[in-house]
Amino acid sequence: MSHQQQLYTEAAHWLVGGASAGQRYNGQLGRPLYLDRAEGARLYDIDGNAYIDYHGGSGAALFGHKHPRIERALAGAIERGFFMNYDTYDTLQLAKLTRQIFPSCEKIRLANTGSEATQAAIRLARAFTCRDKVLRFDGHFHGMHENIWFNHNAVNPADEFGQVRTVPDSAGFPADASASVINVVFNDVAALEHAVQKYSGQLAAVILEPISYNCGCLEAREKFLANVREICTRERIVLIFDEVITGLRMSPGSAQRRFGVLPDLTTAAKAIGGGLPIALVGGKAEIMDRLNPLGNVVMSGTYTGSLLAVVAAVECLTMSLEPDFYEHFDQLGTRLFTGVNDLFATHNLPGHVRGVGARWAIYFGVEDPEDDFDFRRIATEFDREMDKRFVRAAIDAGLWFHDTSTAITPAHRALMTAHTLADIDETLTKMDTIFAGLS
Repeated sequence: MSHQQQLYTEAAHWLVGGASAGQRYNGQLGRPLYLDRAEGARLYDIDGNAYIDYHGGSGAALFGHKHPRIERALAGAIERGFFMNYDTYDTLQLAKLTRQIFPSCEKIRLANTGSEATQAAIRLARAFTCRDKVLRFDGHFHGMHENIWFNHNAVNPADEFGQVRTVPDSAGFPADASASVINVVFNDVAALEHAVQKYSGQLAAVILEPISYNCGCLEAREKFLANVREICTRERIVLIFDEVITGLRMSPGSAQRRFGVLPDLTTAAKAIGGGLPIALVGGKAEIMDRLNPLGNVVMSGTYTGSLLAVVAAVECLTMSLEPDFYEHFDQLGTRLFTGVNDLFATHNLPGHVRGVGARWAIYFGVEDPEDDFDFRRIATEFDREMDKRFVRAAIDAGLWFHDTSTAITPAHRALMTAHTLADIDETLTKMDTIFAGLS
């Protein structure tokens, strides 16, 4: 029995599923991966196996593992006392850097997780508009709380106008939780317009992922975000961009800059902390000033803005603004995506790759890239069984791909600053063998 299996057997007695969080469980292993250490683009487990990491900490490890600049920033914070519950000059520096990357963020408030940030953004929108309902899009994910955790991982019935029945993504929700959440088809302006008119005067916010990496790599169609912006402005609805995953992921740093559309509120997390837990809500000053102590919307936390997380975030944002930062991802992505698509053709397998910036997905079974813009079509066509076989073979070959065992669309995969072109070439060589086995 391997050390992994021995540890899992014992851990299962003390940790639910032998894991500290549900998403740690890898369906193709039947257990979590227990690590010894990580450095750069490599993970090293307790049995001494090494893996090229394409999970990237669910998107948090944009800068790889044990990045020397982040490590130095953390060492300095430890020397200063690694305190929490106080602000420093670093906090102000972080706010100023945030505005450069997310131009809609006139003011920010820090948080610890993406779920906490989206929860606060929705609360702010309701207070600002004096309305209750929130509109979201089919397939998007905005955190694990009862305000918005619906319709991410199932295809639910839709009516002729593109409104989808709102269904919780977890047991334990109050019976009336879905009453305040409206769910419509993504990339369909007519569906949005119909819902806005149907619930006229009731919608506090429209929340969306400009690119839903949680659906693989589901991009907004050209002009869709501009149309959403126009509708929200006209109807005095707060537009929230959930950039928890898109933040720092692509040139020039955020989806709102890429698409040239500014939301009223933005949420960010994951990559901005480089592996440290930090998140933020930012937006128009007139909305943000509704937060305490200036306003009556309460948002605070003991560990919010802790020194360790703040100095790490300052370093991450600084690095992302440096010249040629995104050229590295362009080079990696061009070689990887072209190479994998060539493998699909060589081995006569149905599917393709879609990637934007430092996040990408493998669409087994989906042959028409146009279908990538439609969550419901992706979920119908995606070959889940082939994806599972791929992940299992990749792990055996020393490539770390995570499988949550429940997703109905492709998982989003990582590119990190620590990846090299040599890593990509090694990966493609191994994937050639894996794809031969799949075919």
